[in-house]
Amino acid sequence: MVAWGLRITTFLTNLLVLVGFAILYEWLMQVKLQSKQHRRFRQAYLVTMTIAFLLLFHFASIFAMAAAHNAIGVGWTYLNFQIATVMYALLTDKHRSVLFSMAAVLLVWYWWLPHTAQWPWYYAVTLVLMYLAQRFATPIGRLKRRYLPFSLVFAAPFIIMNYVSLRGIDVGWVWEIASCLVIDWLLWQVHYGIKRTRAKTKLLQAEAHIDELTQLNNFRVFNEDLLTTYHQSQLSGKPFALFTFDIDHFKSINDRYGHLMGNQVLEAVATRMEVVANHLPFKHARCYRTGGEEFTMIIPEVVPSFSLAQTIAWRIHDELGDLQFTSDAGQQFQISVSLGEDRSHSDDQNYLDVYNRADQYLYNSKRAGRNTITINGQTMPQR
Repeated sequence: MVAWGLRITTFLTNLLVLVGFAILYEWLMQVKLQSKQHRRFRQAYLVTMTIAFLLLFHFASIFAMAAAHNAIGVGWTYLNFQIATVMYALLTDKHRSVLFSMAAVLLVWYWWLPHTAQWPWYYAVTLVLMYLAQRFATPIGRLKRRYLPFSLVFAAPFIIMNYVSLRGIDVGWVWEIASCLVIDWLLWQVHYGIKRTRAKTKLLQAEAHIDELTQLNNFRVFNEDLLTTYHQSQLSGKPFALFTFDIDHFKSINDRYGHLMGNQVLEAVATRMEVVANHLPFKHARCYRTGGEEFTMIIPEVVPSFSLAQTIAWRIHDELGDLQFTSDAGQQFQISVSLGEDRSHSDDQNYLDVYNRADQYLYNSKRAGRNTITINGQTMPQR
C-alpha cells in the first residue's frame, strides 16, 4: 500500500512538472522577445529547456531507484515522462533544430542502454516516428483518437528497448500503459487548451480593431496609428498626408434601397479604397472606416506637393464614383463622395490637428455642393 501511495504521489508530482514544461514551452514560442539576440536564440532556448527537463526526469529516476534500493519498476514511470517530453516538443515545434537535437540526445540514450545489441534498428524506427510527429503534427494532434494511439506507437521503441535492457523484468504493464495514456491525454488538453485560448484572444483582438462589415481598421486603430505616425513625423521631419471622405447622401441610399444595399455600398467602397491605396506611389498607405459612412486614409512620408495631393484626391473621388450598384428591384445607381485633405505641419501641437483640418475641409466640400474635394483648404471646382 505504501509503495503504491508513493508511486501515485510521484506520478502526480511529475505530471505537474511536465505540465509546467508544456506551458513554459508554449509561452517561450509565443512571447515577443525584446532583444534581437534573444529572438535569434529562441530555438536554442527551447532545445536547451527540453534537454534540461529530460535530464531532470533522468536524474530523478536515478535518485528514486537509489532511494528504493533498486526496487523493480521504480524508474519506468520516469521513462514515460521523458518520452512525453520529446513527443510534445516535436508536435508543438516544427523547427528542424528540435528534431535534430532530440535525435542526437536519443542516439546517446539508445547507445548507452546495456544488453541491447539491436538498438540501431529501434533507433531507426524512433527517428521515423519523430519525423512523422513533426511533419504531421497538425493532423495527428487535431483529434484525440489519432493523438493517443500515435503516442503509444511513439513510446513503443523506447519501452521495448528498456524492457530488453533490464532483461525482461515485470514492471506492471497495465500501470505503464495507463500512465502513458494519462500523461499524453493531459498534454493534449494543455496544448489545445492553450491553442483555443490563443485563437479566442486573437479573434477578440481582431474584433476590437477591425470593422466587421468592411474589414478595414476601425477608429481605435486609426487613432493609434495617427498618434504613431505623428510622432514619427515629428522625429523625421517628413510630413504625412491624411485624406478623409464621406459618401454623399448615404442616408437616402439606405432609405431608398434598404440597409442591406447600404452595407453593400460600404463594402464596395472599402474594397476599392484599398485597391487605390495599394497603387499609390507611396508605401504603407493605410485605410480606415472612421465613422458610419466616413473613411480615412493615412499616407506616411509624403512629398509636400499640392498637385500630387490633388491627383490622389481626385483618383479616390473618381474611383469610388465609378462603382456601379444594382438594387434588388433592378435599379442601377452610383455614388459620389466629398473629400478633405491636409498634410501634417511641423508646428502641429497635437496629433489630431491634421485630422481636424482635413475633417473641416471635408465639410467645406459638402458646403460647396458635395461631390468635390478640398485640398489644404482650397476647394476644387466640380468636374
